[in-house]
Amino acid sequence: MLPFENMSNDPENDYFSYGLTEDIIRLLARNRWLSVISRHSTVGFGGRVVDAREVGAQLGVSYVMSGSVRKSRDAVRITAELARAADGKQLWSDKYDLQLENIFDIQEEMARQIAATIEPELSKVEQQLAARKAPESLDAWDCYQRGLWNLWRFTTPGFDQAEAYFRRAIEADPDFARGHGALAYVNVQRSLYDEPRDRPARLETALRQARVSVALDDLDCFCHCALGRALCLTRQNDEALAAIDLSLELNPSFAQGYFAQGFNLLWYGREIEAETLLDRATMLSPRDSHLWSFHHVRSWAHFSLGEYDIAVEFARRATRQPNVPYRAFATLAASLGRLGEKAQAEAVATELLQRKPGYKTDTARQELFFCNDQGFIDRFVAGLRVAGITGG
Repeated sequence: MLPFENMSNDPENDYFSYGLTEDIIRLLARNRWLSVISRHSTVGFGGRVVDAREVGAQLGVSYVMSGSVRKSRDAVRITAELARAADGKQLWSDKYDLQLENIFDIQEEMARQIAATIEPELSKVEQQLAARKAPESLDAWDCYQRGLWNLWRFTTPGFDQAEAYFRRAIEADPDFARGHGALAYVNVQRSLYDEPRDRPARLETALRQARVSVALDDLDCFCHCALGRALCLTRQNDEALAAIDLSLELNPSFAQGYFAQGFNLLWYGREIEAETLLDRATMLSPRDSHLWSFHHVRSWAHFSLGEYDIAVEFARRATRQPNVPYRAFATLAASLGRLGEKAQAEAVATELLQRKPGYKTDTARQELFFCNDQGFIDRFVAGLRVAGITGG
């Protein structure tokens, strides 16, 4: 990572540029799969236009991040860019315009925002690289990345492929903590979508693999998060709270951790706190592969509070995502049903049944197995009935 350049006339802002660079490096390094070169190793590139290929050649890095800070009166503009060292291609860029009284007030927050955005962007690039490799040449890391790409499709074939790749990763390297954590995570997802008869075995596997992953690397935020999600789905909410808190302590810019804790607190009966955490996840990673789920669980939070109009808005946001599964359409139909919007609810129910033929009110009851509030389930089912979804 190159030092952020101070584009302002005020030399005082050199301290802010320096601090922002240090904070981003510190936060990115919390991701155990990333190896981040310190600012001191790149200080020689400061103050001049640098080609990412030059940095890559001299430092042996795969990616180069750079940025600038420009302050004028009470406003500051921060720009950031990520480039591939091999060919200098820009992979991501963004700018942040902020109003402030004290530039140092937003240093930590902006560092978290940028670090949280960069990590999933790099993961997507790694997944694309792994996808181009011949199957026989895949190592544990490549299998892990291919598995993630399939996992984030949120389809049964995707889950099948993800599970197969994660198992290959573990076979290639039995001590690969993230491989075990990812296998736990795919079983968490499968427990949500597979047949109810398969759920106990999926959750048992998820808990076992997550505990193995934490034992192999107790400093990996992803592994603790996977354990927390499995604990939550087995209604061990207190234990889940502790596991996910540790995940966020290890990496305070981990959007998936905020989402997982929001999900957990929702079924703990702490909807307001859940909504705050889910909003945080969305803000930190606005292009996350889980974005549909961020919106969907926020819809559940407002449904739980009886705020059905807001629940509709977040459910609609979820349904607009390209990898959204059918369950978000069920929540949208139920929320519209609770509002008494029968025609709209029926239209959404038609889409739901196209995506999930045979969906019944009993399906909803079975799929909300992690919910501790029977009243939530009853109101959800009542909303579905208004939409024309029957029982049985």
